[in-house]
Amino acid sequence: MRTTESPDGRKVATWRLMRRDCQVINIQNREDASPAYRWPSGVELPAATPGLVILDGPPNLWEARDAFPGHGDLWNALRSDFWAALLCMTDLPNPLGSWS
Repeated sequence: MRTTESPDGRKVATWRLMRRDCQVINIQNREDASPAYRWPSGVELPAATPGLVILDGPPNLWEARDAFPGHGDLWNALRSDFWAALLCMTDLPNPLGSWS
């Protein structure tokens, strides 16, 4: 699991690199006092931190960007972190397995 913050630190996304794709697990707007909920069902999570959205599926970065276009600053930061992780060969499994 990885986290990315918006440049101003108000928003954060939890995501993972899965088969060379970015899967967004949740997003949180730290300045939003709205009840936490699951997306896309809209089921509220009363015991969770306000401003938290759990993304069921989970969607990839581009699907999440389409669903939450108001978080452009967060998506741009996450895209940058995603490409840095994708291009770091130590983060990728060896597709050929180990050679003995």
